[in-house]
Amino acid sequence: MTINQRVKLLYTIVLPASLNSYSAIFFFNNKLLGAVIMLVSFFNFFAGLSGLIAVLIAVLIANSFGFDKNLLKNGIYSFNALLTGLGIGTFFEPGWVFLSLLLLSALLTVILSVTLSGWLGKYGLPFLSLPFVITFWFIVLPSSQFENLGLTQRNVFWMNEVYAIGGNTMLNFFQTINALPVHKMVDIYLRSISSIFFQDNLITGFVISVALLVYSRITFSLSIIGFVSAYLFAKFSGSATASITYYNIGANYMMVAIAIGGFFVIPSKYSYIWTVLLVPLTSLVLLFMSKFFGFFQLPVFSLPFSFVVILFVYFLHLRTNPSKLVLTPIQLYYPEINLYTFNNNKDRLSRFLYYPLHLPFWGEWSVTQGYDGSHTHKGDWGKAFDFMLFDDDSKSYTSNGLLCENYYCYNKPVLAPANGIVEEIADNIDDNEIGKVNTFNNWGNTIIIRHLTGLYTQMSHLKKGSFKVAKGDFVKQGDLLAHCGNSGRSPVPHLHYQVQISPLLGSRTIEYPFAYYYEKEKSGQVLHQFSKLIEGVSVSGINTNPILKMSFDITPNSVLKYSYINEKGIEKTEQWEAFTDSYNSKYLYCEETESSAFYINDGSMFYFTAFYGNKDSLLYYFYLSAYKVFFDDAKTVEMRDAMPLNIILNKKISIWLQDFISPFYTYIRIWHSIKTASSDVFFNSGLVTLYSKIQVSVFGRTSTDSNSIIKLKNNCITEFSYETTKTKIEAKWLDL
Repeated sequence: MTINQRVKLLYTIVLPASLNSYSAIFFFNNKLLGAVIMLVSFFNFFAGLSGLIAVLIAVLIANSFGFDKNLLKNGIYSFNALLTGLGIGTFFEPGWVFLSLLLLSALLTVILSVTLSGWLGKYGLPFLSLPFVITFWFIVLPSSQFENLGLTQRNVFWMNEVYAIGGNTMLNFFQTINALPVHKMVDIYLRSISSIFFQDNLITGFVISVALLVYSRITFSLSIIGFVSAYLFAKFSGSATASITYYNIGANYMMVAIAIGGFFVIPSKYSYIWTVLLVPLTSLVLLFMSKFFGFFQLPVFSLPFSFVVILFVYFLHLRTNPSKLVLTPIQLYYPEINLYTFNNNKDRLSRFLYYPLHLPFWGEWSVTQGYDGSHTHKGDWGKAFDFMLFDDDSKSYTSNGLLCENYYCYNKPVLAPANGIVEEIADNIDDNEIGKVNTFNNWGNTIIIRHLTGLYTQMSHLKKGSFKVAKGDFVKQGDLLAHCGNSGRSPVPHLHYQVQISPLLGSRTIEYPFAYYYEKEKSGQVLHQFSKLIEGVSVSGINTNPILKMSFDITPNSVLKYSYINEKGIEKTEQWEAFTDSYNSKYLYCEETESSAFYINDGSMFYFTAFYGNKDSLLYYFYLSAYKVFFDDAKTVEMRDAMPLNIILNKKISIWLQDFISPFYTYIRIWHSIKTASSDVFFNSGLVTLYSKIQVSVFGRTSTDSNSIIKLKNNCITEFSYETTKTKIEAKWLDL
């Protein structure tokens, strides 16, 4: 291995993996927090050094065997080695036997971590600190057989170590802190936090608790809830002698609260309630395990925490109707970000549960009969719509309305609501005379299209001989299918539309929304997204702007490159490549900044769904600018969409109060809005300009945080700018 390769290994794998091993104990993925915890672990110097050596050994072993680099860099394979190293360094004297056992224990924790990860991972379960507990048992139980391995007395006289490291100055400082008149509850809390790292002093507990407060208000509050619940239950049950030691509070009760209250479960009032309820259960498990494993002279350490959390997470996995307690769907390693992202996506991305179906006509039609209508939409056939055309006088026909040709909707085009295969066509039924119905051929001339397995649309009462497609044809959304008629059970010309799960004519109907449509109101047209129509409203489809649609049609394997001037006035370039991951999710990736922006394009709308990486990258500013783009050409429509709170506020203003109460109440909202300001598609320049802005609402008072301009030309995003009071970015496309 060359020097450059060693340096690359150090900075890309060893350093982040080692630091994240410390933060991973509290379920974080943060190198700075890891550095703080690593520092305080050295307050017990030999234990801290032992822990660091064990981490380095585990990281190098896992890397040499070629295990998942992301898991390795996140400290997943090495945080158990850290706990084992801290424990060995705390209980045993250093020496050659000590070092050999440290090496072997690090190896065993890696093997157990990988093995348990594969085994429990199949069920969506974590392995937590099980490798540490098992490995330590393998060390403790036979330790008396090693004559050259001695138990240490340093923990009894730990002040001697402090003096050896920092002399009188450090010793006096530690003695002063420990002598402070701290309330008993605070004292126990801080010592319990420190005991997670095999220490018993206020300084370690204070530093770690402040670090938790800085990085996550939810984690900090849950540590307090876990502590108070454990303390009160121990006093209530009288089990203090067995379950109220510092280590048991810290490594078991507090960690159960942090894991269930805000990591594996989306933080909410229900997760907080269950945190309180699980502490007595953990106490029961702890008392049993202490008695049981005591017969074998084995300490339980954090085994009760691991047992309760794994058991409860598996318990939640088996639910058929999860509602109150929601398991974290995408782990982002911050309770606040998990919560804000989940709440935002719950509403914003719920439309992706549906395949987009569009209105099957051009122009503005009225819903004359909706779901469970008063005429024919009853029972299994109740979830359907009837459409007709009306004039400004609310009449559906001209002349005397005695002929089919008098009706505005008669012979009008009927369109494919989405891509699909023509499953069935009935085209042999004559139109009825006005006022008469054909109950023998109830549906009249009909077309049924299969869009997905189990998703079919049926359009009925069509005109005989007007079909432009045949059975088995593939049709695209918007293709002409046939013309509106008056066949079947239809007293006057109209279009019947329904969604069903079967290809059979007249199958049971199901509720299903239309993707995008405008509803006519007194104030103008209002855009609806993936919602169900209401009887009596007038609706029309969208008109896709070709430049908007083509410009944001970013296909995998394409490359975008931009030059820009950053806030410091330095000209830079940034290149983005489009990829598709194993779940067929599309994303833009910038190798230089190691940033990714995931997106979806459904043909009518471009969505950014997530951003990971450097928030000083150009890709991040584009993500904020083009958060959601509607391809319709209507200049009067402003598209508004919610953003997760962490997306900008963690850089701009303090939201600590919001973080503390976020599982219960939200008083801050962030909105992204965008509209087409100018469009010259069909004339000279083929230019489209979009204006977007991000607004922050605090208790209903709204202020603008940023403004962006996006310019499109020749089916490409040629320019965009992003501006706040402190930042101004202007980017131009570079033709490759």
